[in-house]
Amino acid sequence: MSQSYTIGRVTADFELQRSVNDVPYVRFSLAEKLGHGEYARTQYLQVWAWREDAIRLINRKVKKGSLLWVSGSLELETYQKRDAQTKDKRLKVTLDNWGFVPGGKASASPTDSEAPNLSSSPDDAKQAMPDSEIDGDREPLPG
Repeated sequence: MSQSYTIGRVTADFELQRSVNDVPYVRFSLAEKLGHGEYARTQYLQVWAWREDAIRLINRKVKKGSLLWVSGSLELETYQKRDAQTKDKRLKVTLDNWGFVPGGKASASPTDSEAPNLSSSPDDAKQAMPDSEIDGDREPLPG
């Protein structure tokens, strides 16, 4: 099983549902942008969140257009289309963790406990940078 970490936008509003065994869940599509310029394209992932993760998504008012980072197990899943005859494949992520992307238009801002650690200042970054300049020349790759 693969572990995935991605950033994308929620494609539609969703509501909390319950499985046959009364387990709360939400299922939604996440649109991830790939490439740049004329090579830009969108990839869609179906995200499944269960139990506390599903309730937290609802309570934090995630909605269509929310910019999220998500992590979880990735699986290429075969499914039956609505016509009941055609089979197709989709990328499915079973959610392990998620959060709003700082600076993205979110329906609600994350709390301190949910936000990534952004405590380092620009001065910290300058101190970590070496004083030498990089001239951009590259050595040839081995043949």
